[in-house]
Amino acid sequence: MVKVNVLKNGIKVVTEELSYLRTVSFGVWIRVGSAKENKENNGIAHMIEHMLFKGTKTKTAKEIADIIASIGDDVNAFTSKEQTCYYGTTITESLSILVELIADMLCNSLLSEEDLRKEKRVIYEEIDMYEDSADDMVHEILQQNVFKDQPLGYIISGAKKNVRSFKRMQLIDFMAKHYVAENIVISVAGNFSEKELMDQLERCFGGIRGTNPKALNSLTLLKKKKDELLLAPYEEKFQKKHDDIPSYHTCFCQRHKDNEQLHINLAYPSIPLGSDESVVFAVVNSMLGGSNNSRLFQRIREELSLVYSIYTYGSAFEKAGLYHLDITVNPQQAFRVLRETKLVMDEFLTTPITKEELDTHKAQVKTEFILGSESAKARMNSNAKSVLVRGYVKTLDEIIEELNRLSAEDIIRFANKVWGESSASLCVIGAESGVSFRALKKEYQNLFFINPNTKA
Repeated sequence: MVKVNVLKNGIKVVTEELSYLRTVSFGVWIRVGSAKENKENNGIAHMIEHMLFKGTKTKTAKEIADIIASIGDDVNAFTSKEQTCYYGTTITESLSILVELIADMLCNSLLSEEDLRKEKRVIYEEIDMYEDSADDMVHEILQQNVFKDQPLGYIISGAKKNVRSFKRMQLIDFMAKHYVAENIVISVAGNFSEKELMDQLERCFGGIRGTNPKALNSLTLLKKKKDELLLAPYEEKFQKKHDDIPSYHTCFCQRHKDNEQLHINLAYPSIPLGSDESVVFAVVNSMLGGSNNSRLFQRIREELSLVYSIYTYGSAFEKAGLYHLDITVNPQQAFRVLRETKLVMDEFLTTPITKEELDTHKAQVKTEFILGSESAKARMNSNAKSVLVRGYVKTLDEIIEELNRLSAEDIIRFANKVWGESSASLCVIGAESGVSFRALKKEYQNLFFINPNTKA
């Protein structure tokens, strides 16, 4: 059973006891990432995430590493556009050690100038490694341009010049602003004693301050309120009105890189995290390009043998979302692949969906949902995201019930809303000697613009 409690300072704690396990996953999720930065401090959230492993008032970086090794060596952290998470999985009897360690890192890190100077060099290497990967960069460059001049478009690591400029007090000030009680969700799933856990969390995390006293009163009741959706996507057809919805900019962007193949990524505006349409999105994605039996994979790879890799996926944020199509292709086949891809997508909107196809993909999505909920780490992650975005946890039974109700008409209606009514954006990375990017842009505009006269 999933429970949501609130510490005295307002930190939300979501727990799910899985008594049949001998392990437990613990995560501290903070509602801050590159989307909370500005152009000058872009990359600072990621910098802080690195620095919290570099030593506290009572532990050196080596001692932190030794403790992590002693409880299973499965403790880590990540920074995304909108969240930073410090997490670990260990055996039940070591949970208290894990909790104390992460609390100490969050509350007592030294953030020394010397460690900062050294860690900057590590992040330079991380940035270089990332920029060497066309697979990663085609996605990142497209999002930078789709959300142009908006925080959601900022790269998570930041530019090297930003990283180089960071000072210790900048990190401290940023943490003071964002590492506050109302921005934090602690998620725990596995085999543990709830009373012992809550007592320790109050001791270890109760000193984290809040900045909005009024928010504490509203945090005691975290229930589903269908008529009060506070978080919405940014396209009017997906949303209720919201003051700070990110703007979607249709664009064509390119980068020259001496690769043998072209890396192409298209994106349409889509649903945000926590959307009521998440289940229908999963089925549409499975049918179009998210599985080996999808229409794109079967047509473009299996029947026509034009590519090795073609797939679709979603990028969801609190108030925005994108639906991506990723293709890796020989430059000489790029134009044909784009045309064939568009044909498949058009046929999806106009060809009746058979009961057999619908049932197959609904069963596939159901299986994926169930398999994805079988581990303590998966439950910890999904519960935390649900509370961060919705304020409550949607049960697996509720999700499966929604899935069972989906009809072929629901699928077509949603697909029309995503790529039947919107223009796509496209990013290409590769060697321009193998293809004319100008010609590719023209072909993209002819195929993927609702109004072909509009210029990206």
